[in-house]
Amino acid sequence: MLRHLRIRDFALIRELEADFEAGLNLLTGETGSGKSIVVDALGLLGGDRASPEMVRSGAELALIEGGFEVGPESDVIHTLNEAGIPCSEDLILLRREISATGRSRAFINDSPVTLALTRTVGEKLVDIHGQHDRQMLLDLSAHLGWLDRFGSNAPAVSAVRNLYEKLREIDRKLESLRLDEQERLRRVDVLEFQVGEIRRIDPRPEEKESLETEKKVLTNRERILSIANEAYGLLYENETSVLAQVNRLARLLQELESMDGRWSAHREGLQESRYRLEELSYAVRDYTTEIDFSPGRLDQIEQRLSDLDRLARKYGESVAAILEFAGRAEKQLQELLSHEETSRALDKELVTQLGEYAAVAARLSKKRQGDALRLERELRKEFRSLAMDKMEMKVLFHPAQGDGGGRIPAAYGPSGMDRVEFLVAPNEGEELKPLAKIASGGELSRIMLAIRAICGSMDPDRTLVFDEVDAGVGGRAAEALGRRLLEIARTNQVLCVTHLPQIAAFADQHYSVQKGVVGSRTETSIRNLDYTARVEELARMLGGSIITDTSRRHATEMLKQSRNTSAHKAGHRAG
Repeated sequence: MLRHLRIRDFALIRELEADFEAGLNLLTGETGSGKSIVVDALGLLGGDRASPEMVRSGAELALIEGGFEVGPESDVIHTLNEAGIPCSEDLILLRREISATGRSRAFINDSPVTLALTRTVGEKLVDIHGQHDRQMLLDLSAHLGWLDRFGSNAPAVSAVRNLYEKLREIDRKLESLRLDEQERLRRVDVLEFQVGEIRRIDPRPEEKESLETEKKVLTNRERILSIANEAYGLLYENETSVLAQVNRLARLLQELESMDGRWSAHREGLQESRYRLEELSYAVRDYTTEIDFSPGRLDQIEQRLSDLDRLARKYGESVAAILEFAGRAEKQLQELLSHEETSRALDKELVTQLGEYAAVAARLSKKRQGDALRLERELRKEFRSLAMDKMEMKVLFHPAQGDGGGRIPAAYGPSGMDRVEFLVAPNEGEELKPLAKIASGGELSRIMLAIRAICGSMDPDRTLVFDEVDAGVGGRAAEALGRRLLEIARTNQVLCVTHLPQIAAFADQHYSVQKGVVGSRTETSIRNLDYTARVEELARMLGGSIITDTSRRHATEMLKQSRNTSAHKAGHRAG
């Protein structure tokens, strides 16, 4: 839940800080005071897009910072750990910075993050319901999602979506096989040439390095022969060769040893050196005869290196890359050469997958039918709690409208074979109609709240934000709306912007958002109201700018009644 909010240089706000508690947190204030600006700021923490117009005039940077308390087993902790974001405590710090030049940056626990991760985490922490929710009520694509959330159908929907993607993949493969015959033959020619060239040259690992070494030897063959012959002469062949001198030295040491045994070790050491010198002389001699110095061999090497370089330029820098290319090309070639056989196999696989999809989607559809009946009953109860006793509700099913192409039936969609539409009749005896035909903004607001209460998430870590949910509502309906918000706030922290004293009276924490002139600039501020200040604020909301003793008495009575309601609800739950 949201514990602390700090806003700086954002719209009309120069500097604003507020601490929030569990339960129902109400924001009230004059029209235009900036209540919705606070909601907009929370939306930015949740990943909404920013614009430079949001930065307060004259400032270079707008800052929004929110501290959210989460449980140790929260899904948010798991998400942040996977993303490598430090998260050692139960407080998550979200921050957005918006520059006047248009640049926006997001941080979580002081680590810079992408906007996508901000949205992922923000959706788990803040759920904002405002005017856009009414548009969602009119968007049929949202209705199926609500029904599935109510029925906990996420695993089944995921299974259907995976099967649908398999169908789409098979369809794409079949479409690729329907190439123009001339194009197919051209592609076959190209692939046959590429594969043939690589297989004919047959590159081998480390072959190029070995050839380059051999080429260097052959290129310097005259100098190599001269050096080898000279070395052989010095070692063995000349009259004054090293070995001849060593042999003479050995005889002298042997004579010394015969007279003094201490020379034995030296003579043996010299004998070992003579063996090594003999081996060296034989190696030099054999080297000149073993190496192929023929000019034809050099031509062969240069041609081979040229072939390998050509393959590298066309198919990959390394032998591994060239062979990998050849493998892919051979596979494509085989598919093109056996396209009729492949096509028949894919057609058969498509039939199998269509059958599997139909079976899984049919089970999901049957489950949804049962969920719809339960949802209708639950929403009727919810409508009564929101002073809409005569409101009727019906979930109407339509065939899905997929886009899988001619091979996949039009009624097969990524979410199954269903489209649903919520129909309502606001008054007894009226015909059920689509939500788009409901004229009352107040009724739409309460319908939206009812759907959110029944189908929405009850994740205790999540803060539910309601903005303008009381539009078009008044009297008994407003009081019922306040009671329902209070009930929701017992399982989720609720932050609500309201213009109605009937709703504000139920607040656990009541905040007043005010706009005033400081110096020569208009600024928005927020204040947590104590009991006395709440009475004054409710009296203002009841009576306008002139607050009378009568409006104060009325406000006091409203607070007393709301406290009795809260105590009764709490006692009932405890019992």
